[in-house]
Amino acid sequence: MQSETVDEAIYVQQAELLVDLLSTFKPFFIKGISEYALIELLKKAPYQFFDEDALRDPLILFKTHFVLFHALYQLKRDWRERNEGELDIHALNISLKPIDKSDAEQNDGAKLRGKVITEPDKLAEYYLDWSNFEKTDRDSVETLLNGFWQRMAGLRTANYQQSDIDNAHDLLGVNEADGVSRMSLKRAYKKTLQRVHPDKGGNGQQAQKVIQAYQMLCAYYSLNSAK
Repeated sequence: MQSETVDEAIYVQQAELLVDLLSTFKPFFIKGISEYALIELLKKAPYQFFDEDALRDPLILFKTHFVLFHALYQLKRDWRERNEGELDIHALNISLKPIDKSDAEQNDGAKLRGKVITEPDKLAEYYLDWSNFEKTDRDSVETLLNGFWQRMAGLRTANYQQSDIDNAHDLLGVNEADGVSRMSLKRAYKKTLQRVHPDKGGNGQQAQKVIQAYQMLCAYYSLNSAK
């Protein structure tokens, strides 16, 4: 138990340092960068912030993802409060956009009253809450990765183009016209991931694309089933 507490404290400290590091990455965010590319960048010198196993083991992958997104949402909040820009955070593209002038003036007025106006953000609430990190063990990672994106479907699918959805179907080898159930989608995902996994002769980038495609379609079909 004490070892787990120490490990969690290390991750918290790592996230705090990462916020400072990412604050120097404005040129990358202005241009736009994917989560995968950002992790790969942070693995290399001179940063070497994440180790080489960051995208291999499912549990380490989740913790890497959580620490990164925790830092990104913290940075988003900091930059928004200082009117330095709006950090748009999605796995496929993380980009810094100018704050609308009217929004900036509204935030400036709110600061004088001791508060900053922000829209409710379920994803930010999730990643900024360390209890969601601490309660996740190896056995629950798959359930979390599969189920979380479904619960956030309304937020996620709005950020995908139809071409992204079509490409995800092609990558996993599923056809919407044939009918796609949660079970059939999961089977297709497992089969495709096994084929491209680094342990099977593939590479981390291919595996990440498969994971992203699965997350996208989980959200897509969850949203459609609610209609």
